[in-house]
Amino acid sequence: MGKISSLLIALATLGLMFLAGCDRKPADGPKEVRWDRDFCESCRMLLSDRHYAAQILDAKGKYHLFDDPGEMLLAFATKYNKDPAAKLYVTDSKSGKWLNARSASYTSGHLTPMGFGYGSIEKPEPDSINFTTLLNLLLAGESGAPTPQNHNTMSGSHNMPEADKHPHMQH
Repeated sequence: MGKISSLLIALATLGLMFLAGCDRKPADGPKEVRWDRDFCESCRMLLSDRHYAAQILDAKGKYHLFDDPGEMLLAFATKYNKDPAAKLYVTDSKSGKWLNARSASYTSGHLTPMGFGYGSIEKPEPDSINFTTLLNLLLAGESGAPTPQNHNTMSGSHNMPEADKHPHMQH
């Protein structure tokens, strides 16, 4: 009787563990970043700038962290094949609040961790661009980083000379 009781208890325990796992909700929303502890998937630097972090939540429920919105968008376009099921998040370059990357607006002229130069903002501004425009600019190798010509205005030109384009975007 002792062996049967132990077996029943073990089966009941496994059943409860299975049910608890099934009741778990899938990942949703941005992951809480452990600043200065979590690494960028692309460059392996620590995520430390709360105004330029980004992340992808893929269709399998796995998070991928990045220290620059430009890095995340290039990974989304290349490594993740622009997966429409992926959820993309960026931090607002002014407040540090997490935003949906697809509905955020972007401005150039920022000093971002990897030098892509684009910052995310919650609401459109006169010189801002949308997600699709930014993705196309990055895929074309355009940098939004400040240059000596636009550094004072902090609104970068999208028509950069080849020498000013970000090295990650060189073909």
